[in-house]
Amino acid sequence: MEAIRLGADSLEVEYKDGHEQAYAVKDGIGYGIASLRSSTTQATSLRDELRGITRRSRRLTVGEYEYELRSHVYDSFGEDAFRVDLRRLSSRRP
Repeated sequence: MEAIRLGADSLEVEYKDGHEQAYAVKDGIGYGIASLRSSTTQATSLRDELRGITRRSRRLTVGEYEYELRSHVYDSFGEDAFRVDLRRLSSRRP
């Protein structure tokens, strides 16, 4: 939700130095929004959720808009990294 509020068109999550680093990306420029120690249950849960979105897209409502989230896994120096495309679908109905 933070990435959407910042106007990002995607979210990237990569492993670096024992942490999962999250970046809101707009027009190819990333802005760091979160860092979770990789060994925590929060980081494990995040990776599991991102893998789930890779298999099946999700919808999320933020404010008055609905978004479709699609995740892609890619290799980043031997570690799984994720890019989540944030596509605005429409405004919510009253």
